[in-house]
Formats: sequence, C-alpha cells, structure tokens
Amino acid sequence: MSDSADVVGEIVHQWRRERPDLDPSPIGVFGRLTRNYQLKQVRLRSLLGQFDLTPATFDVLANLRRSRSDGPKTAGAIASSSLLSTGGTTFRLDRLEERGLIRRVVAAEDRRVIHVELTSEGTALIDAVMTAHLENEAMLLAGLSRAEIDQLATLLAKLEQSLATTNHTSG
Repeated sequence: MSDSADVVGEIVHQWRRERPDLDPSPIGVFGRLTRNYQLKQVRLRSLLGQFDLTPATFDVLANLRRSRSDGPKTAGAIASSSLLSTGGTTFRLDRLEERGLIRRVVAAEDRRVIHVELTSEGTALIDAVMTAHLENEAMLLAGLSRAEIDQLATLLAKLEQSLATTNHTSG
C-alpha cells in the first residue's frame, strides 16, 4: 500500500498534528480493522454472488457443513452459532429450502423438534464455495508471510479477548 493510499495513516497524522495532547494510535488499529473488513466484504460478496449466495446464506450453509459430525441442528442452534436472529435464520432457511440446498426433518425422538440438514446439492455447493472462499482469502493474505499470518491471527485473538473483557464505561 502506498503512503497516499493510507487513509487511516493520514487520519492518525492529522489528529497528532491538530491535537498533540491525544494519542490517536487506537485509530491506527480500529480504523484499519474497519477498512480491512470493508475491503474483504466487497471481495466476499463478489465471490458469493457467483454462487447466488449472500454472506448470510453462505454462513448458514457453512455452519451446517462444518458441524455435520456434531449431529443434527435446529434453526435455533443455527441462529445461536451463526450470530443471526431466529427470524433471520428462518427467512434464510426458507430461501435455501426453496433452492433445494437444505431440508427440514422432523426429529424421530420428538415430533416438535425440526432438524435442518444439507441436501446433496447443498453439500456439493458449500464444498465448492468453501474451496473458492479459502483460495480467495489466501490470495487476500498473499502480501503476508506465513509467520506474519500466524502472528496477526494471534494478535487479533488477543485483541478480541481484550475487547471482551474490558470494562465498558460511558463517558
């Protein structure tokens, strides 16, 4: 990235110039996280569009595929492990069922329970999408060495822990 394209760096520089009494370095972290997320989402949406999926429908299919060995899932379990609302999950499941990618199955042990499972078409699709998705993400990380990728993942996990455990106060 050239210095002229470093919008976040420029923002930090401007704050240092205008308010030397403040430490704007957190902007360097969170501003870059935000920009990286936005840039990655553009690429992800483009890739998923090739498969007629959205990030949310992709998340549901990936959730079902990666947890297949854990046993059947209900819509509620999918919602909680995907960070979606139950209503949002139901909407997505309806669309995926219409496309023949998932099916709902009444649980034999309790007819009140409905499990969701991938169809063979859904499995084939998510397997193809995951291959393309991971290739895409590897390409996006091509500017980093393996050691840098590992270090970045470790630091981001540490940041996540810090965010999750920091006491929040309103100012």
